[in-house]
Amino acid sequence: MPSDSHQIEGNHDLIQKIVSEISQKGLMSFARFMEMALYDVPYGYYMTQAVESEQPSHDRIGWGGDFFTAPELSPILAKTLVRQILDIDVRLGHPDPFTFMEIGAGNGTFAVDFLQECRAIASDFFNRLSYDIVERSPYLQLRQAARLREAVGNRVEGHLRWRSSLEEVDSNSLTGVVFSNELVDALPVHRVRWENNQLREIFVAYEGGHFVECLDHCSSPKLAEYVDTYHVSLSEGQTSELHLEAEAWMNNVARILHRGVVMTIDYGHTGSDYYRSDRKDGTFLCYYRHAISTNPYILVGEQDMTAHVNFSALAGSGTTSGLDLIGFTTLANWLIGLGVEELVKDQDQESEDVKALTHLLRPHGMGKTFKVLVQQKGMEPFTLQGLRYPAFFDDVVSSRRD
Repeated sequence: MPSDSHQIEGNHDLIQKIVSEISQKGLMSFARFMEMALYDVPYGYYMTQAVESEQPSHDRIGWGGDFFTAPELSPILAKTLVRQILDIDVRLGHPDPFTFMEIGAGNGTFAVDFLQECRAIASDFFNRLSYDIVERSPYLQLRQAARLREAVGNRVEGHLRWRSSLEEVDSNSLTGVVFSNELVDALPVHRVRWENNQLREIFVAYEGGHFVECLDHCSSPKLAEYVDTYHVSLSEGQTSELHLEAEAWMNNVARILHRGVVMTIDYGHTGSDYYRSDRKDGTFLCYYRHAISTNPYILVGEQDMTAHVNFSALAGSGTTSGLDLIGFTTLANWLIGLGVEELVKDQDQESEDVKALTHLLRPHGMGKTFKVLVQQKGMEPFTLQGLRYPAFFDDVVSSRRD
């Protein structure tokens, strides 16, 4: 039976496109609904401004947008990471080129900070650096290119390359680092509920001028496999998310990497924490102008949608695909391990940059909620400086069934 109904608001063209697909194909999985809401061409949340304007008055990302990411708060994430990358460069034998691939580069803020720091402190590395951006949004590609030209200048253009998807990258072709920051949380998720002692999937229907949610049998046997592999246990009536798209993404990352390191920064939990019985409604959220909602059926195509990352599943899928786990910690511990105090000790402690940094180190804020997962391929085991202070977690892959 249909559950709660919702007044439809948002991008009219996108809404009509979703309604048309439901009328033709029947119930739509929530994962498909989220995929269309965020990434439909040309009407999805991350795609719309590509056709509206190349210079919109309202950006999606930043203080004036719907949400901000760590690079918008402070350049310190990029500055500390450069020092870690230089150590990885040594361990890889100074490859030429050294490829740093950022997947999902937002407004280009991190790329600007990273390239400026490389040019300032490591000219030899900078000369060998190929900075590859994988960005599926044509609009964001334009924004990134404009931002980089303005901030860094034409001298870096030979170091930059854009791709629209990982599928464009050859297998085992990359030597260096694959990096993402707040990307995986925006990948579509299947929402499920444990009801009457069985797993049911949430679907979206269209009735009486409204989107409505329905429970039905799971749309793919991969959902049951995910539940079994990662020991997902839900209590009666509990709703949560299963991350098939994130698994596929990690498999693809492992496919393209020949030798090097994968760094994934995002907010999330280990599997044992993710599916705790007190998380009755899961972790799914929407963001619009920094306001939080749990309703995906308002502002369709005009609000961001996210779900926290299951890092146990992400690490497990990487291991299955040939990646070795190096470590896992909080963002605050990562920054401290990389000597963030040394980088800011001579700055005015009342400056905006130092104040912003506190958001990244705050134990009950981003510093704890955000995690750093590090994996490697084709390298001897080693310890990264950023992982000197492990967090007090269960082993990140402990929730995976061998």
